[in-house]
Amino acid sequence: MSIKRAATFKNTEDNINLIVDSLCPGILIESIEGIYAFTGEVKTSPYSQTHGDRYKSSRVLKRNIVVIGKIFDDFWDNRQLLYRIFRPGSVGEFCYTEPDRSNRYINYYVESCDIDQDPFRGQYQISLICPDPFFYAEKPEHIDLASWLSDFTFEHDFLAEGEELGHRETSMIQEVDNLNGVDGIGMKITLTASGDVTNPYVYLYETGERITIGTDDNPYTLTSAKRVEIETTTGKKNVLQFANNVQTRINEYLDPDSSFFQLKAGKNTIGYNAAAGSNFLNVHIEYKMRYLGV
Repeated sequence: MSIKRAATFKNTEDNINLIVDSLCPGILIESIEGIYAFTGEVKTSPYSQTHGDRYKSSRVLKRNIVVIGKIFDDFWDNRQLLYRIFRPGSVGEFCYTEPDRSNRYINYYVESCDIDQDPFRGQYQISLICPDPFFYAEKPEHIDLASWLSDFTFEHDFLAEGEELGHRETSMIQEVDNLNGVDGIGMKITLTASGDVTNPYVYLYETGERITIGTDDNPYTLTSAKRVEIETTTGKKNVLQFANNVQTRINEYLDPDSSFFQLKAGKNTIGYNAAAGSNFLNVHIEYKMRYLGV
């Protein structure tokens, strides 16, 4: 490995790290399998009176990462280190870095850790299972559809006649390009307000999906004292309200036609509105890009 290419394995339960690169003392990685390719499953059903099959669905299967290498120094100590980091069934995080690329992460469970008992050979093989098969970016992306931006600079001379210290930046619709080709990227959508907003909603133009907080029969008012966070990530879908340092689930306000939409592959046009007070609404979106490989 070059000095710029590195693999980091972190046992998140015991908070133990192993960083393997060209400077790693005593442990060498010879190959890492399962980080560039992915395996999919396509389900079909046969037509009864014609050729071929009917497409039903497809998905990406769990990922199996296999690490093969050699302990070439301090065999006994480094063997125990591998056993500690790769405890059977333990949870970990794998980070891979290549030259001129940002880090990409994936979570795993340890399936096996096989180390040759002969210190002169020192071979080892580790198998990691990733139920979520996607790699994720190190840092999240941020989008403001509407927000207040500061115009204050330091040092500052205050004017006697008064002045604006901020301005409202508004874009009720914005395009997000997801060029890596992976569907289903979840988002955290944060709604705040500078005045009363009734039944706010965000939507995905391409599909017509939208998330509406409040209905005619069960209206919801977002005030300046509240914050609403909408999570659309699979397994975490929720609507939370934060007010007076208290967190409350408010899924009961969801319009029945709401859909926790996610970013699709390609262009995504996201917008917002409200039954009343949309000019007071601030919308911030946060998401992490995910990839089919490193």
